Amino acid sequence: MALDFSFTPEQEDFRAFVRDLARREILPHVREWDEKEEMPWHAIRKLGDERLFGICAPKGLGGHEKDYISLGIAVEEVGRVDTSCAMILSMQNTLSTLIPGWGEETVSDVIRGRQLLCIATSESEAGSDVSNMTTVARLDGSELVINGQKIHVSLMPGATVMGVTAKVKQDDGKERIYFLRVPSEARGVSCELMPEMGVRSHQLGIVNFKDVRIPAGDVLGGKGEGKAVLYARWNVSRCLSALNALGAAQQVLDDTIEFVKKKRVYDRPIGQFQAISFPLVEHYTRVESVRLLAYKGLWMNTRGENAARVAGMAKWSGITFSHQAIFDCLQMHGAGGYLKDMPLERRYRDVIGLTFTGGTINVMKLIVVGQLLGREFMGISGGGEG
Repeated sequence: MALDFSFTPEQEDFRAFVRDLARREILPHVREWDEKEEMPWHAIRKLGDERLFGICAPKGLGGHEKDYISLGIAVEEVGRVDTSCAMILSMQNTLSTLIPGWGEETVSDVIRGRQLLCIATSESEAGSDVSNMTTVARLDGSELVINGQKIHVSLMPGATVMGVTAKVKQDDGKERIYFLRVPSEARGVSCELMPEMGVRSHQLGIVNFKDVRIPAGDVLGGKGEGKAVLYARWNVSRCLSALNALGAAQQVLDDTIEFVKKKRVYDRPIGQFQAISFPLVEHYTRVESVRLLAYKGLWMNTRGENAARVAGMAKWSGITFSHQAIFDCLQMHGAGGYLKDMPLERRYRDVIGLTFTGGTINVMKLIVVGQLLGREFMGISGGGEG
């Protein structure tokens, strides 16, 4: 039978390993990292020690050389414990293996947690529309000189190397988007924090580039292929964002079921009231359905198929449904769920943060429109990613 919804014994063992590691090394520190809004360096070291930033990377560089399904398993399990750490796990795996040009030494260090990568693409007038950017790079002899500003840059300050999108004027006078390798310590680079509502320990920054010089050959992917490189990664990372959110929702649902079986009102457990039990059934159904969709997207990527439609559907529905599930579970806990003593309010804030990674919810729907109806029905100039 060709159709098989089971994970392999090796993948189940890997899930158990990651789950144990996350609960042992990450869970005890999550609240402190959130309150202090600081990078989870302890978790980064522990994940690096197990080479979990290189799940799909070649063994020759220190990676595990597993498939995208295994990467999804790891992100889902870490997401059950902390959304921020799962975001970092997802970013380091996809950036290091799906975007060429960082250099083998850098990738090897990333796999071991010694360095972190990030991408700087968003601007105040260029978020989902990458082509609307104003950051430019001009050729000056053997160097490129970068000027501009990027916002919403994950892991800044913190990352050692950035992938920066910039427009470069060609010999024919036209501008093309380049994806440039820029050390965060390069002269002319400055950064300031952007305080967040949720996922506060993964850090978000504004990065300024003032006459930043890099070698002209430090281009990720190919010259003028910056958008294509980003789009190829998004087909994987959007499935991972969904699994990150679904992992959080699944853990909250599991914890809430235990709560409603014990919490008593009018001399019986509140789980006996259909106003409690029916929403739990509905949320479990949605979470399980989208979880399968997200893993289908990763399976398609593993097979080399175009997963843009499935990834877009998984991302918008996975995050939307997870957000709704956590909100309803918070209410089931009564006023206690609103307090910081409980993890529910943090999980609620964190999942909202995933809304904006790799494209907003509405952008995901536009992509699916382009896949289903055609690019001309997306209603945007150029047709976008669809």
